[in-house]
Amino acid sequence: MATSTSANRIALSLLSATRGRPLSAPVLVGAADILGVSGNAMRVALSRLSARGEVVIESRGRYALAPARLGAVAHVRTFRTGFAARVPWRGGFLGALTADLPRKNAAQVSRRQRALELSGFREFRHGMWARPDNLEGGREAVATHLARLGLDATADVVEVRLDAAQQRRLEKKWAVAADARRASSLTERVERFVAGMATRPLRAVAARSFWLGDEVLRFLSRDPLLPETLADPTPRRKLAEAMSTLDERGYATWQSLLEELER
Repeated sequence: MATSTSANRIALSLLSATRGRPLSAPVLVGAADILGVSGNAMRVALSRLSARGEVVIESRGRYALAPARLGAVAHVRTFRTGFAARVPWRGGFLGALTADLPRKNAAQVSRRQRALELSGFREFRHGMWARPDNLEGGREAVATHLARLGLDATADVVEVRLDAAQQRRLEKKWAVAADARRASSLTERVERFVAGMATRPLRAVAARSFWLGDEVLRFLSRDPLLPETLADPTPRRKLAEAMSTLDERGYATWQSLLEELER
């Protein structure tokens, strides 16, 4: 059975995967059972997530994601294209200044770091995160996205210039070659699974599509959307195409099971 941490993660993922549809506790418990999570672990997870404000209880005891979580979900659901379109890169960078931001609240610090990493920023030095300025909408669009993901409202997002040595040092922060290999490996796994879905039992397909899809989405959601001169986007694009097929077929499978659990 899963740990309490993975039960929390599964609850959030299940509610994210419904595309806005709230679910009752019995349905979530039944769905969790398919994924190897005990009913008690799921009930505890729902209670904790509700207390933390990450999920809300709607009418008739049905659970849904809280508005505060929707920005992260929206980010993950952009796996096909990334959260912003790339534009020709002119060599500039964007910086997020964090040195003066409070650090006493661990949850706030974690949310801040996650927002920056999901938006392709890497810590260049203490209090200074940076990424290439190669996304449509420039600084304003990226700053808006960071705020949506939970970056402090008082954080400054600025345009910066780096010299050649500084740029080389920053470029090492992205694991470009390792990410390309990982994308190719995941693509092969997804394509193999999709090819054999029709021959497997419905619940086995549901469980495998959930776990594999979750793994792929977590990877794609952290795509830094680097300029093509720094990272070939082809492996990630192929993975996104494979994930699109898995997403639609997995969603159809889960819809059937959720309807069954609702009865």
